[in-house]
This record gives sequence, structure tokens and C-alpha cells, in this order.
Amino acid sequence: MYTIRVFICLLIVLAAPARVMGLPMLGIEGAVGVWWPSPSGGLKTASDDSLLDLRDDFSFSRETELCGRLKVNMPLLIPNAYVMANPLRLNERTKKNFQFGGESFSGDLDTELKFNQYDLGLFYAVPFLRAATLNRLNVDAGLNIRFIDAEAAVSEQGANPVSESMSVVIPQVYLGAQFQPIKRFSFEAEARGLTYRDESSYSLLGRVKATAFGPVFVSGGYRYDEYDIDRSGLVMDFSFSGPFVETGLSF
Repeated sequence: MYTIRVFICLLIVLAAPARVMGLPMLGIEGAVGVWWPSPSGGLKTASDDSLLDLRDDFSFSRETELCGRLKVNMPLLIPNAYVMANPLRLNERTKKNFQFGGESFSGDLDTELKFNQYDLGLFYAVPFLRAATLNRLNVDAGLNIRFIDAEAAVSEQGANPVSESMSVVIPQVYLGAQFQPIKRFSFEAEARGLTYRDESSYSLLGRVKATAFGPVFVSGGYRYDEYDIDRSGLVMDFSFSGPFVETGLSF
């Protein structure tokens, strides 16, 4: 929640007309929204023999989470920037028997997964494409830096939790496309991903956006994130997917 508050403050400061900020040719788009991610797959610690299923063992299900993003199109040859925040926290109670963190659990258990994800992208638009398509099509390409802060915990009722955490920075390729058939309506797609050795992290996103009035827009779409990461004693092989809605400002 603190991350979202900070993001909203930055959005208020930055989402102002370019002429007010004194930066020619600067374009800013910011949005806050709600995402409904559904988990699939499993995780384990280095001390465990097999993956624990997020649904069957941890009893996690679809959640409602806040999300936010800020996109800045810079003038001249300065790279454009894209910032996204997707904090996620799952809490459940389950009656299962399994091993986690080298310890055996049974009975009434509290399970928790914190999975906070932040993206910082630097990119350029494909030259002359927007002009050649009469401002209907644009394609972006660049580099995305993804920061993941994750922690999984299991505890029996009234006992201290057994937990394992991970903080990792992952470089990714970023591709984005926007198609605007009419002035107040557009389709957008984004992809971020990297496979290195035996690890991978991917995000796919599709969005439909419509201008409501003035600089205010509303949008909705679907997002799919997949992770196969083994770091710091925590093994994650799972995905989150679900619809989202947003509202924001575009100048």
C-alpha cells in the first residue's frame, strides 16, 4: 500500500501538461488500477523435495490487488521511460500435510506469499512508423529491469512461521505496440521477458483504452506473468494471470 501511495504522489507531480513543466515534446501517461490475479504452479525451498502447489497445498485463489504505472515519452534522443508497480500478497488458511523449509506441517496452517514486482523500462519508438501510418501505429523496443521482492511463509496456529525470501533484479527485453484506429480509442500490447540458463521470467499484457474526457482515460485488459526462478534458497515455478481495469491521465 505504501508503494501505491508513493506512486500516486509521483503521478500527481508528473502528470501535468508539458508546457507547465517547461519540457517541450514531453508526453506523460499515468494510471492506477485494480488487477485480479489467479495463481497457478508451485514453489519450494532448497530443503524441500518437491514443489508445493499454490492452489492445492497453500489454498491460494484469485486476489484483488492494486497496480500502477507511469510512462514518459522524452524529447529528442533521450530514451523514453516506463515504471510499473505490482505488489501482491496472498494469505490463506489450509488443512494440509506437507514439508516446507525442511519442517513438516499438518493440521490448521496459515500460508502467505508476498510477491512485490517493480519494473523500470527504457525504450525507443521505431523511427518514422507513427508518421508512416498517420499516427495510428507505434512500436516500442528497449530494456526492462525487473525487481522482485518475494517471501513465502507457513505456520501452525500460534507458532512462529517458517519463511524463505528472495530479492532479485532481472534484466528483460521490452516490446510494446499501440494501434489507434480512431482518435479516442486504442489497442495496446506489451511483452517483457528473458530466459537465462535455467531461469525465465515473462509478462504479457493486452489493453483496450478509451478517452473519457480531456486527459482522462479508462482502460481494461488481461495480464499474464510467468516465473521460473531459483535464488536464495527459494524455488518459484508459477504464474499469475487475470483481468485488470485502470483509470489515468495522458498528456
